[in-house]
Amino acid sequence: MSNILDRKYRPSIFGEVLGQDPVIDVLKAIVCKKLYRSAYMFEGPSGTGKTSSGRIFSKAILCESPINSDPCNKCDSCVLFDKEQHFGYRELDAATVGGKDDMVRLRDEAYSIPVSGKRIILIDEAQDISSQGQDALYKQLEECPDHLIYIFCTTEPEKIKKPLRDRCVEFSFSKVSTSSIFNQIKLICDKENISYEESALQHIAENAGGHVRSAIKNLEKVSCLGAITENIVRSMYKNYDEEIFEMLKFLGKDLKKVMEMYKKVSNHLSSNEIYNRILALVNDGANFLYGHGDFSSKRREMASHLRDIHGFGLLEFLKYLIEHDRFMNIESDLLVLHYKFGAQNFVPKTIPIKDNSNNNQVDINNNNNLQQNTTVPILSYSELSKKSIKERCEILRKQRMTQKSEQAQETENVPEQWPLPKEERFGEDSLDDEILSPQDFTRDLVGGRGGDF
Repeated sequence: MSNILDRKYRPSIFGEVLGQDPVIDVLKAIVCKKLYRSAYMFEGPSGTGKTSSGRIFSKAILCESPINSDPCNKCDSCVLFDKEQHFGYRELDAATVGGKDDMVRLRDEAYSIPVSGKRIILIDEAQDISSQGQDALYKQLEECPDHLIYIFCTTEPEKIKKPLRDRCVEFSFSKVSTSSIFNQIKLICDKENISYEESALQHIAENAGGHVRSAIKNLEKVSCLGAITENIVRSMYKNYDEEIFEMLKFLGKDLKKVMEMYKKVSNHLSSNEIYNRILALVNDGANFLYGHGDFSSKRREMASHLRDIHGFGLLEFLKYLIEHDRFMNIESDLLVLHYKFGAQNFVPKTIPIKDNSNNNQVDINNNNNLQQNTTVPILSYSELSKKSIKERCEILRKQRMTQKSEQAQETENVPEQWPLPKEERFGEDSLDDEILSPQDFTRDLVGGRGGDF
């Protein structure tokens, strides 16, 4: 068995590139018709085949006798290309060579015409080219000779300046499907005589995140232990989702257990990773409320439990997480979240709202005319779950409207001017009347409205 499976099974023709059929079809048509432009940009997530496709594309352009637009892999040009000795091809990594001087030297070298008639320069990690380097490249692309072709591969196209991008033909690479990755690593196992359980390969494919190279590397790592079993793979892919779930489950109920789970997880995951996993799990639970999402059996079980525990409070929890963007101090944030859940701050509130027909407040306890009652009723999760999706959405929409109305009403109750002169205000002598009004002070309290507790 080869010690480097990801290199051994790197695509050598267009047909071996996984999950990028629309892009590959266009590249093959370009080779077939020989309609070459001066610059191409391959953009997309890591491990989706950008650099491999760039190499195959370059090899096919330089090939003496392409077969169905694929490089023949037999001619002198292809042999030299595989040995990294082709004078018409150069590959650079912008992470190490991306400054202005590097790009100017590249320009001087590129203008010489090789024996092959074409010179191709592939720049990997193009997002790392400096601003001055991009300016130097732009000048080259403006005056690019017919024999010269640039190929830029990048995971962050937004870092490439617009004038430079406008000079390129862009191709977007997408994440590869789990099924395609599963079929590929299964094929590799069969060829390499590696024993495996299909459920184990499925787990590797699911955790690859659309990254083919990562899946093959992990396959190789696990295969060092012998047969690839589900138990071994699961131990390798310990993601602490169960601990995150336990942490969320006990919010508002048992702070000690919440902190125990946090300390266990924090030994292995960064703050950002913990936040992202909390956000992902709450998002799945919120989606599960409405029957959306394609979950694995384990993920579905977690989402189902979160739904049963927190009900429609998951929607307010999700809103809270999105607005916070990132946690500043996770222990403090968990304490605040525990308090909010305990005080039922995330439970949809019942507040009277105005009846637009007569502009009068409708009494929440008035049962005399239920058909005209526009208040949001107090309903348990089980009662809400019996309603249709349309009815649930309408109830939640009204709740949000009434909460905004309540916030506006609270602001109206705050005086426009400070009731006491500055020198008589205890503990507020640092507040400048001309800069901070009572309403500004109230609005800018921690979390707004006193933290909204």
